[in-house]
Amino acid sequence: MQYFPIANEDERERHWREQLRAEGFDVVEEYDPSAVIVTIGGDGTILYAARRYPDPTILPVRAGTSKGNRAAFDVEELLGKLTRLEDGRATLTSRSFRTLTACGDGKQLTDEFRALNEISLHHQSPVLAATFAVRIDDVGFSRRFPELIGDAVLVATPFGSTGYFKAITKQTFTDGLGIAFNNIHTPEETPEMIRCSEDATVELELLTTKRSSGAVLTRDDDSAPYELSAEEVVTVRAGDRTVELLDIE
Repeated sequence: MQYFPIANEDERERHWREQLRAEGFDVVEEYDPSAVIVTIGGDGTILYAARRYPDPTILPVRAGTSKGNRAAFDVEELLGKLTRLEDGRATLTSRSFRTLTACGDGKQLTDEFRALNEISLHHQSPVLAATFAVRIDDVGFSRRFPELIGDAVLVATPFGSTGYFKAITKQTFTDGLGIAFNNIHTPEETPEMIRCSEDATVELELLTTKRSSGAVLTRDDDSAPYELSAEEVVTVRAGDRTVELLDIE
């Protein structure tokens, strides 16, 4: 088995590449789709790998002060776990997650706008709310919110339901998609969340920036959001790429 270690710190990444190679493990210098990406850090390192590499297979490992809620185990256990795996004394378990994708006018947004956690429309101004519309189409039902005034709306995956989605709704989920509405001022009867299937499509539209905040499209913890124009429509849906997370037992 080949391994491709990446870390949330350059020195940590160099150390573990050298350490694994010194222990006799097959470490590749460049990403290979057949290799297991060993993410050494926290959940942010997992999200980076999911954005950076197509259809990755990831073994998440906690390191440093990172909480790493999705990490399988701590970095101090890595060598022992891999040794037992290579010796046949341990087995791999896996779970696959589909990523989200966002398109405008039928085309992928900049830099293949994909996410493992969530994609959200979020207001830009610290003092003004955004005015936007949300249209949800799913198998057997549809919902229309022609004008909402508030801070954000997000579409989350089961993987991402433990993050921003949970902060808004105090809930998580294990299948389908979740749509959460954050601090909606008008209309007051807007639900806090809507659950839908993995086949749903969600259209987000920034309606106006007059006397309202502009808005950006954000994904996961990426620091480079996509700035929306007034009346621009973005469609969010489950994409065709998956992320496989491993554990060693």
